[in-house]
Amino acid sequence: MPQILLSFIAAVVVLFFFLVLYFKKLDIATLTLAASMLCLFGAFFGEWLFGLDFGMTSVLGVVSLIGIIVRNGIIMYEYAEELRFKKGFTAKAAAMEAGSRRMRPIFLTSATTALGVLPMIISHNPLWMPMGVVICFGVVLSLVIVLSVMPVTYWQIYRRKGEE
Repeated sequence: MPQILLSFIAAVVVLFFFLVLYFKKLDIATLTLAASMLCLFGAFFGEWLFGLDFGMTSVLGVVSLIGIIVRNGIIMYEYAEELRFKKGFTAKAAAMEAGSRRMRPIFLTSATTALGVLPMIISHNPLWMPMGVVICFGVVLSLVIVLSVMPVTYWQIYRRKGEE
């Protein structure tokens, strides 16, 4: 398990590095990664609900899940940044508009991901079921986080910086 944990940490560091390179802002990269870590609550809840142990395939599911949520965060924040800098929106208006305009694509990709792993869960295969449960429950919880918490935290960060 320590090697798996070390690999997980390495994957998160690499994701953070790419987010900083992509956004060229430390605060948005940190916010995206922090929001993606909140999906762990959904993953652990799903494991607990099904009475599963957290093993190697669960960790693989968490890494996949974090990648999915980072993608959703990029979709959200990229549009908010575009609204702020190209169209002159305030941080609050950009966050709310990004949340409402990106709701459908984020919902559809999250829903198809959650439904796509249902065969893994239904199979009750001890190898693949934990991974499917982690991804399914984590994506469902992250849907709420990405569409409600991320726009508000984006607005709050820039409000505190006086860039509202």
